[in-house]
Amino acid sequence: MTSSLSALEDASRALRGLLGVIIAVERRFGSQQSPLALLRQIMEDPQWEWLRPLYRLIADVDHALHEGDLQITEAAAVGAHALALLSGVGAPVEQAFLDRYRALLQTDPEVAIAHSAALQALRKLPPEADDEAERLHARHQWAMRCKHRRS
Repeated sequence: MTSSLSALEDASRALRGLLGVIIAVERRFGSQQSPLALLRQIMEDPQWEWLRPLYRLIADVDHALHEGDLQITEAAAVGAHALALLSGVGAPVEQAFLDRYRALLQTDPEVAIAHSAALQALRKLPPEADDEAERLHARHQWAMRCKHRRS
């Protein structure tokens, strides 16, 4: 396995850990329910819609890892996408996610620790190309892979 795929697996694991912490923190304020009922609520309830960009990203990354044909340039695009999602810097900016996520970051130490672990893992991914055309091409390839998977 190449080092970029190994780094992407580590990043995916860290993002899943972050998602788990967020769900656990959010559950403290809601009713306790079975894991299946919680999953259904997260997938369907508009109250959880803010979290969808994160679990969609995780699903896309895990699917690409399973296929095993991810290019280094796409791994770099994944890292940039995830860093943008978690920081709000770059594209895409998911404002609903950022508003709720930032509030959790400021109020819950478990979320802050998981956030830090995710950032450390993401920073181990290969950097994006310096050339803007190459960067945009890699981001487009990643976006098309995700779109194809979802359709």
